[in-house]
Amino acid sequence: MKLTKLANWFSDEDPEKDKPDEQSLQQTNAKLTKMQSTIEKLNQDLQQSHKQLAQTKAQLQINQGFQIELGETQLKLQKMTDELQQYKKELFEQQKQLSSVQAQYQKTQQTLAQAVDQNTWLNLIRTPVQVIKINKTLPKQDFETLWGFGIISPTVETILTTGAIFVRGWVLGKKAQAQTVKVLYLSETILETTVDLRRPVIAQQYPDIPLAGQSGFEFSLAVTGIKSETELNLKACLKDGTTVCLCNFVLKPQLIESNDTQSSLLN
Repeated sequence: MKLTKLANWFSDEDPEKDKPDEQSLQQTNAKLTKMQSTIEKLNQDLQQSHKQLAQTKAQLQINQGFQIELGETQLKLQKMTDELQQYKKELFEQQKQLSSVQAQYQKTQQTLAQAVDQNTWLNLIRTPVQVIKINKTLPKQDFETLWGFGIISPTVETILTTGAIFVRGWVLGKKAQAQTVKVLYLSETILETTVDLRRPVIAQQYPDIPLAGQSGFEFSLAVTGIKSETELNLKACLKDGTTVCLCNFVLKPQLIESNDTQSSLLN
């Protein structure tokens, strides 16, 4: 060792020349330290990235699960929509059928109502009405207003089977000419006819009165639907405006025995 050192001593080269640069070494150490720090940071970032990646994968799996669930929900929704459309179609068909049934029902009701009305009308037409009374109602104070009056038809106990009463008569005014005859039910006028028909018999009875031969009147009045005893009043209207009560007809419907009633009576 001593010889080596001695050789180096006498050598032309600088013994300090081969010694490493301390400053450079420090820089290298600093770089190394920095690199290590950088590597550590990169490792941390890498770990963080792995962690985020794991979280992302987990979230992706959750999202995929949601997507699967959403897809299933959409399929269910589509199925429910299809079923709803089918229900709507069936409901529409049922409503059409219901409308058809209702129309048929209404038509049947109308037909039945018409049949009932027709049957009722026939029953009313077939119900006989009897003239049970014809009462003279001419007041004594009005005796001087007329020469006379009379009802040719109907007569008491006449049975009306045509649904109407046909009245023929005459009235001859004394102070003034009789122009019309009114028929009243209660206080309401339901018919009015003129007094101008030929009555040859009356002309023979009153030969001195020129208008006696034209003192007749006639009218037909429907009595269908009378359900109880009914009174119709007859009044004469004279040319001078005087109204004179003549008579009233008392009508009464007669009960008809049905086939069932007749059968029960026979049995």
